Amino acid sequence: MSEEPSSLEDIKKLLRDGQKIQAIKLLRQESGCGLKEAKDQVDAIQAKMVADGEELPKGKGCAGAAVIIVVGLGLLNWICR
Repeated sequence: MSEEPSSLEDIKKLLRDGQKIQAIKLLRQESGCGLKEAKDQVDAIQAKMVADGEELPKGKGCAGAAVIIVVGLGLLNWICR
């Protein structure tokens, strides 16, 4: 990996804070690599951290928003009957 050790620690801190996208952006900025390469490297760093016993926050994803939308549409359908 081409990032400086301090950047690696910054990336790890971002991952610990649940800010994976920011970690990818930082790696891209520091190394000049492409998006896929940066994501793959951050995924590898994250996997190593987990393998070393660190508990990292789960990704938030969009499942919660999807549930809210489905429930909302169901309620709207029920109200409009």
